[in-house]
Amino acid sequence: MSPIVEFAVVFLMMVAIILPFTTFIHELGHALTAAVLLKQPVDIILGMEEKTRSIRVGRITIKLQPLSGWVGFFRYSHEKPMKKMTFILIMLSGPLFSLLLAISSYLFVSNVDIPPIVNKVIILIMNTAFIQCAITIIPVKYPSFMGAYSGVRSDGYQVVSCLCSKKGGK
Repeated sequence: MSPIVEFAVVFLMMVAIILPFTTFIHELGHALTAAVLLKQPVDIILGMEEKTRSIRVGRITIKLQPLSGWVGFFRYSHEKPMKKMTFILIMLSGPLFSLLLAISSYLFVSNVDIPPIVNKVIILIMNTAFIQCAITIIPVKYPSFMGAYSGVRSDGYQVVSCLCSKKGGK
């Protein structure tokens, strides 16, 4: 396979499969924790549009836009102020799920004999999940070049803000 074709295949796989998958796992971490701790409905939104196909599983609704890339959010409604620890657990669970995906991918490729192409895909998943964990745990407001995330506060930023505030979580 020529380098150009290989690059095109990897790029398309990243956009169509790997980024949406790792983003879903990250948002699933937030959503599962919020659904269990708040006992409220939670949405996972993959993509930028609200009007997408949706699947409901228990208290979690998954709204999926095809080819969503790396854009994903979770949303919950909670009228009462929540305890700081509840908010912090919800915010940290996304990066934790990304880290667990990276570690489990590493353990899989290290211990299971698989075809080289599958090995490459899992290594891409591992690297993407690890980068996603790092990018979301660092306390930062995302810059304008981050598109849909422009001005959004990272999970780490929200944890630090919560720890520094006298009030509870959102």
